[in-house]
Amino acid sequence: MKKFYRSVFISGAVILFMGICSSAMAEDVQIHGFISQGYLKTDKNNYLADTDDGTFQFNEMGISFAAYPSRRLKIGCQFFARDLGSVGNDDININWAFADYNFRNWLGMRVGLLKVPFGFYNDTRDYDTLRTAIFLPGSVYNEYFRDGTNNLKGVEFYGSQSLGALGVIKYQVMTGETQIPLESGTAEYIKIHFPGVVLKKIEVGQLYDAHIQWLTPLEGLRLGYSFVLTDYQYDAVMMGNTVNLKSPTNKWSGVSAEYMFGNFVLAIENYMYYRDAAIYTETGVKLGDYDIDLKDDSYYARLSYRFTDWLETGFYYSKYVENPKNEGEENELRDQCLSFRFDINPYWLFKLEAHLMDGKFSVKPDNDGHTYDEWMLYAAKMTFMF
Repeated sequence: MKKFYRSVFISGAVILFMGICSSAMAEDVQIHGFISQGYLKTDKNNYLADTDDGTFQFNEMGISFAAYPSRRLKIGCQFFARDLGSVGNDDININWAFADYNFRNWLGMRVGLLKVPFGFYNDTRDYDTLRTAIFLPGSVYNEYFRDGTNNLKGVEFYGSQSLGALGVIKYQVMTGETQIPLESGTAEYIKIHFPGVVLKKIEVGQLYDAHIQWLTPLEGLRLGYSFVLTDYQYDAVMMGNTVNLKSPTNKWSGVSAEYMFGNFVLAIENYMYYRDAAIYTETGVKLGDYDIDLKDDSYYARLSYRFTDWLETGFYYSKYVENPKNEGEENELRDQCLSFRFDINPYWLFKLEAHLMDGKFSVKPDNDGHTYDEWMLYAAKMTFMF
């Protein structure tokens, strides 16, 4: 019944939005959408879903509406649903919805539910058509954190400024709030790393994000830097006791470089994540043995090449390390990924890829209860768009 009312509400919202668009300027309303179905299989372990036996619980779908009431104003929204194992379950949500007003080239403003820029690809990761691989490198774009780092409700200022012979600078700065449901990938990640912990609530504080790009004088080369600051806490039952974990400092930063030359694309990104945390009892007493002070330092390098209009291939090496002070198979994941993209026509594409994995980070035991250091992940995905 809850899903029925949600569907009714969303249908009504779509009708209302389209009515507003029509009254504004019907001929400028743009409607786009996509739907994809994938398959995942591992030879050992379970990863992201129940992949030991293979799974079709891997799909995405979305439809977006955009209107331009004036030359400088854009309003739009996108409805989105996905399924990845126990995450998503095809529940429909609003992925983004904002009003965008461009005052000048160097200053624009967006308000509403905004996509969060981090690295070069986080704010476009829902669009399968924009990349070669099925999965972005997990060292920077952890699939479990996707829904937790996807969007925020707030305000963003953006713009670009020519530097003459030195190229162009583009910037985005934003602040707002985000929510992480107990059914999210972030919650699933916590359950994997803390077996037996039962989450009761996740709260995220004010989030601040800054992203800057330099389009250099060398044609095809762009450089970027990203920074995110927030705090969070969650209530959980651990060993029969209710506890509260507080993390007052969470800082993400990333350095990005991309070079496009002919049909080649070369990209390198580095990701650093620092957080401190402490665990408290239900009465507010700090548990001294549970102080957390971690700094992740991870990276990837990616190369892709388009051979023809219908064939593109890519390879990346990705290394994720949770807290380099304690490197080991349990907190590392090295990923060598080979991808093939087939553009059957402008509205239909198919992808195949294989991952040679080394490490156990975020890995779940296979159906026999074992985990392995070296394993393979195979993925296939078909996408239709309009």
